Amino acid sequence: MADKYHELSKAHLTCDYLHANSTTHEFLFGALAELVDNARDAEAMLLNIYTEINEELKGGFMLCFLDDGIGMDPNEAADIIHLGKSMKRISDSQLIGQYGNGLKSGTMRIGMDFILFTKKDNTMTCILMSRTFYEKEGIDEVIVPVPSWYTATKEPIMTDEKKFSLEIALIYKYSPFKKEFDLMQQFNKITGASGTLVIIYNLKLNDDGVPELDIETDPSDIRLTGMMASEIQPEQYSFRAYAAILYINPRMKIFIQGQKVHAKRLVFSLYRPRKYIYLSKGFKVRISREVKEAELAVKIAEENMQEAKFKVKELEKTCDRTMEAQNRSKVTNAHSRFLKSQTDVDRKKKLYQEKLRALKDSHELTFIFGVNIEKRNLDGMFIYNNSRLIKMYKRIGVQLNRMLRSCSGVVGVVDVPSVMMEPTHNKQDFADAKEYHSLLRVMGQFLLQYWKDLGIAQMGVVKFWNEFGYSSANWNFPPSNALQFKRRRAIEIQVIVQCGKYHLFA
Repeated sequence: MADKYHELSKAHLTCDYLHANSTTHEFLFGALAELVDNARDAEAMLLNIYTEINEELKGGFMLCFLDDGIGMDPNEAADIIHLGKSMKRISDSQLIGQYGNGLKSGTMRIGMDFILFTKKDNTMTCILMSRTFYEKEGIDEVIVPVPSWYTATKEPIMTDEKKFSLEIALIYKYSPFKKEFDLMQQFNKITGASGTLVIIYNLKLNDDGVPELDIETDPSDIRLTGMMASEIQPEQYSFRAYAAILYINPRMKIFIQGQKVHAKRLVFSLYRPRKYIYLSKGFKVRISREVKEAELAVKIAEENMQEAKFKVKELEKTCDRTMEAQNRSKVTNAHSRFLKSQTDVDRKKKLYQEKLRALKDSHELTFIFGVNIEKRNLDGMFIYNNSRLIKMYKRIGVQLNRMLRSCSGVVGVVDVPSVMMEPTHNKQDFADAKEYHSLLRVMGQFLLQYWKDLGIAQMGVVKFWNEFGYSSANWNFPPSNALQFKRRRAIEIQVIVQCGKYHLFA
């Protein structure tokens, strides 16, 4: 149907949008996590996050993400340069990315430029997106070189030799890799038959000219420059700590600067964890929208079917049985389109009925609460969506009043399926604020129930914490390292053994 509008003006993506789009990531680790999410969605079992020193580039180093996922063929690679285009966006999808935006917004938040290398089906493809290129050449639209090669022969895959040569010339000029050997070396880092390497360079700097990312304070970590402080949660300045809790189900091994990230299952690190089940008929904003979209899709499909049916009748009227082969072919093609449109109507009606049933269904949420006896000042709710962390240390209800000690030290965990609530595209919040606050209210009710069930108030809050070596003088002071208290805390926490494939055993 879009053909009828081909003469009208179309929206064009300008270079300024890349910057504006990246600013949605106020939390820099959220931008890094977008690259981790992409590797996980690509079914990677291993992701290496590392830096390479290059003093010629702004920031002095490159940030690299290398995974062994399914990779992309040339057509799939070409698709990712379209902002907002995603094959993942279905309501029951267990994939994290759904907006077709994470790679672009994440990389452009971290640096000015990125280059991507990917392998799949005996093909290799390179993508360059460079704001340095656009600025230096005064270009106001997003131009993206996407050359490809055959893996076995290293021969270019091209239909236009002039276009391929121009793409390669731009990559040599605006990437850190200045000749063919350098490019092939990056593909060689993908040692399997498939995988992807993303390299971000010309990194963003703070106002004092120092890179936002600190790789010197701890050579095994990537930190936020100048952010480490005793009153700040480690996940807010250490990407290693943040990556350790990024997923409820950590099925992918992650290495940062060559050292493995030990995934932390929050519920196994808490004192007396308890599970609560909440059955809700609410949280219907997303599915209600999808019902309307499905209903509209049925109407459009029915209109297309009627048009196809009318076309068949018109052709049959104008052509008799002795019609020429050309006319017979037209009628045959029209019949074929009509049958396809009927199938499309049936498929979309079925989908619409499924959405209607889902709208009536109730949904189950599992809340788990426990006490953080190792660091009692690090409390609050951890809210995940499709296993991906959205909110951490979110204090609710009585936890907001730090003068009161009710529910202080308690950590709550919930994984909300995307069919109930969907996150914003930067995955740092939820799209519907009203539903999010309803979730917090419900969690607050169960938090109070947990505190009551635990019986800490009855035994005395001060007495409870004294047993684990805490002083009542300052809530933020760490517990005593005296052997008797270390043993007391250790006895109450389950021992977790983590094997090489990230299965966790209590």
